[in-house]
Amino acid sequence: MRSLNRNLGMNVIPFIDVLLVLLAIVFVISNFIVLGKIEVDLPKGKSATQIESTKHTISITKEGVFYLNDKEVTKGELAEKMKKFASDDIVMIVSDKASVYEDFVFVVDQLKLNKIYKISMGVKE
Repeated sequence: MRSLNRNLGMNVIPFIDVLLVLLAIVFVISNFIVLGKIEVDLPKGKSATQIESTKHTISITKEGVFYLNDKEVTKGELAEKMKKFASDDIVMIVSDKASVYEDFVFVVDQLKLNKIYKISMGVKE
């Protein structure tokens, strides 16, 4: 009579394969997070000064996508969130030089409707 081969150990090769795939995913995601800046090509300005204490940053890309403090929002969401800003908050608008002027005017108009007058604009020196 023949005896059955018993496999007393655990096969760790599939476990290592799964770990390597997860490690690769972590590396890809971490690089995106570190390098995942909002692509905005700023216009140049000679009279630019540095403002340190901005409370909110509104970014507009050339595709017309709005970001509030680096989080993507729609026009309607942006208008609703701006209603919650305090009147003494300093808001920086960072708009791509190729973006539609209408989007910039929308943001400034909403800020003024909410009585927020401390507005700065991001430019390159």
